[in-house]
Amino acid sequence: MGHTTYNGRPLAEVSNGRANLHLHTIFSDGELPPREVVAAHAAAGFRVIALTDHDTLAGIDDLGGLEGHGATMIPGVELSIEDEPRRGLVEVHLLGYGFALNNRRLRNRLHEASEMREAQKRETVQRLAASGFPVDWEAVRARARGNVGKPHIVAAIEAAQPDVKREELYAVMGPGGAAHVPRAKDLPLDEAVDLIAAAGGVSVLAHPGVYTHVPDLEVLFRSCAVAGVLGLEVTYPQATDDPYGPKSAALMDRFAKTAASYGWVATGGDDFHGPAVTPLIRLAQWTATPASCVDELLARRT
Repeated sequence: MGHTTYNGRPLAEVSNGRANLHLHTIFSDGELPPREVVAAHAAAGFRVIALTDHDTLAGIDDLGGLEGHGATMIPGVELSIEDEPRRGLVEVHLLGYGFALNNRRLRNRLHEASEMREAQKRETVQRLAASGFPVDWEAVRARARGNVGKPHIVAAIEAAQPDVKREELYAVMGPGGAAHVPRAKDLPLDEAVDLIAAAGGVSVLAHPGVYTHVPDLEVLFRSCAVAGVLGLEVTYPQATDDPYGPKSAALMDRFAKTAASYGWVATGGDDFHGPAVTPLIRLAQWTATPASCVDELLARRT
């Protein structure tokens, strides 16, 4: 990573203290327990981290809170946003940070989202079976401590059919695929931003480089700006096949300019899930995100 440049400087030298604000655990579609993820980052000297499990705070709850883990932790969550193609919103995710963990409205809405996610994944499994990828729901459910994610489905199918290609499975489940199930009753963007803000937090558009299925990213960015999004995930492995290399660095440069043009805070993290789910992402080795961005981000709270 040290030989790759970002804004003309080696990635390893960009940090003013390191942060990783995008991490998953076994309570959504990650592979490691929260304590293991947090301990690895604390041991590596990260100043600030955030667990951002999908539609749940169960990983943070499992830790018993944010204090006493060897690194500063801020509240985090990753929300699935309702598809609105005309606004550039297709399979878009929103990150929320710095909110009150005991906010009842947020907790209740996340519970509803988790229930909807479960129903969606059940139907996904049924459609996969009809498409020639038989898999038992109980085998999928047994792999998840919290919310079921696509990686749990893929792992269950791979266990039964070792020759299946992972890329094919994700394509079949993705937009336009035979087993694609639009998420029912996901949060509309405006409601999600308001939900996080009302809980005392700030919203950040996740991983813009991942939205290759969105025809016009500027439409997406404008929709987020109008809705009150205050940050963009810039320092992120934007090219999934080249997470630490020049392809990601070029996209980070591009999105840094986007963030500046909208007055957004440039945040980041590596979206670590685990060695099987994200094999190219190395635990606690993302050095591109400066911890200073957290102060700037939290200063935007109202």
